[in-house]
Amino acid sequence: MLIDNVIKQKKLIIKNFIIITLSLSLSFLSSCSNDKDFFLTEGNALISCGGKSRIIENDKEEIVITKVKDLIDGISKYVEFTVVETDKKGGKYRIINCFPSEEPKDSIIKTIKTNYKLNN
Repeated sequence: MLIDNVIKQKKLIIKNFIIITLSLSLSFLSSCSNDKDFFLTEGNALISCGGKSRIIENDKEEIVITKVKDLIDGISKYVEFTVVETDKKGGKYRIINCFPSEEPKDSIIKTIKTNYKLNN
């Protein structure tokens, strides 16, 4: 009888240990970033930001520089696009920041600088 109780207790301890180990492992894995920020590259930046139509205002503009940058927190990333439009009077450029979301159409797009220079 005493041996049976000891065996039951050992089985219970082992079972609890396995449950706790699995729970901690799953918790650790779920805390690892599976965010798009982690996989954000210059190659997929335009798609992650919802496509060219969300960045370009007209057919005379083109994206000349795409940079993936880290936010201040060091974890998240954003994309900086430099867009140029040229015409007879000069050239216009805009710097646009995109903060990608899980759904590309929900990404935040902000124009942070616009400049227009006349040719002399």
